Amino acid sequence: MNVEFIGKGIDWTDSMKAFVEGKVERFNRFLREAEEDQVEVVVTLSTSRAKQKDFAGESRPTLYRVDMDIYLKTWGGGALHAWDEDIDPFSALDRVMDEIERQLIKLKQRRHELRRKGHKIKEELIREEIKVHEEKERPLIVEEELVIEKPMSMEDAIFELQDSGVYFLPFIDAEKGTLRIVYRKRGGNYGVINTKCKVL
Repeated sequence: MNVEFIGKGIDWTDSMKAFVEGKVERFNRFLREAEEDQVEVVVTLSTSRAKQKDFAGESRPTLYRVDMDIYLKTWGGGALHAWDEDIDPFSALDRVMDEIERQLIKLKQRRHELRRKGHKIKEELIREEIKVHEEKERPLIVEEELVIEKPMSMEDAIFELQDSGVYFLPFIDAEKGTLRIVYRKRGGNYGVINTKCKVL
């Protein structure tokens, strides 16, 4: 993480720089969790006179303003900014660092949420692609063999239908020698279709 110090009308002391660098180190964890590894930090220190006099009423105290900008250079991009001012530069720095930390936590949460949404969309697309692929491979007509071992009576056909669990059963009527189809009806009773096709 590269930290640049800018002073406007004031020089940074070594103790102030060390204070900032020590605080900035704690940002590394949030940046890693947000998968942000290319970062540039610019800290600007400037001074101005307070608009009101101090408590003694003798003079207007000097205010130290701290601006911090963090430029994010990886896939999400963007920048974070915070500022504060105080008659004590260390107090202003401390509050700015706390605000930047809050913004980094929000950034991390947003990035995690975006990744979760991205994974969900990707999974849905994959499922849809598999479904389309399976529908393309599925033939329109599936040919199955029906083995009718021997002619049977209507009672035997109904018993066979109940026993097998199927919804319909073609069979050769033992009396007439024709192909008939017995099937289950919604009301729980059975229907029969007489095809009048003689089986040779």
